[in-house]
Amino acid sequence: MRMLLKVIGVIVACAILALLVLSITGLDPWSPVPRSRTGARSQSTALNMSAWAAWRRPGLWLRGDVQSFPADWTFADKYQTIKVETHPWYLIPHSVNIAFVTFQGNLYLHVDYGPPLYAPGTFPSGKSWTAAVARNPRVRVKLGNQVFDGKAFLVTDKAQADAVFEAYKKKIPKDPTNPHRENIYFLRVLPA
Repeated sequence: MRMLLKVIGVIVACAILALLVLSITGLDPWSPVPRSRTGARSQSTALNMSAWAAWRRPGLWLRGDVQSFPADWTFADKYQTIKVETHPWYLIPHSVNIAFVTFQGNLYLHVDYGPPLYAPGTFPSGKSWTAAVARNPRVRVKLGNQVFDGKAFLVTDKAQADAVFEAYKKKIPKDPTNPHRENIYFLRVLPA
């Protein structure tokens, strides 16, 4: 019994030490998204989205150069994905790589609940990061090495969501989720 308590104590101490180190160094989410030489997503990427989804790893804290919240997000159009840090109930940040779009200078995070990647669902259930945003809208987004703090809110106006979806289809025309508008949601990121 004593040996078991020692082993459990060592495991807990190692976990706490690892979390302390990661809170200082950060741990970005990782996903093997193929890129062309120019940094753009290759055409085969959209066709392999289910393989991409299977090999992603979420992260923890996002680190980088903290910037003030931009009034116009169109500079982000050169990127295909964005890293998003959320704050779940268990108090350890959770970060993911997701698709996004800019529309009329605003930043919108793409949330897909449809086939072929996911079983159908509704916001926010089924995904850790969306459940965390629904509970606490505070987010941190990262593009390159730039980090921005904000708050993410579900776009509930259907006309606005449809307009953002049309902008998303123009940005990523070969995304296999495009025909499934009823399963796609968008979160607008606003200043914190």
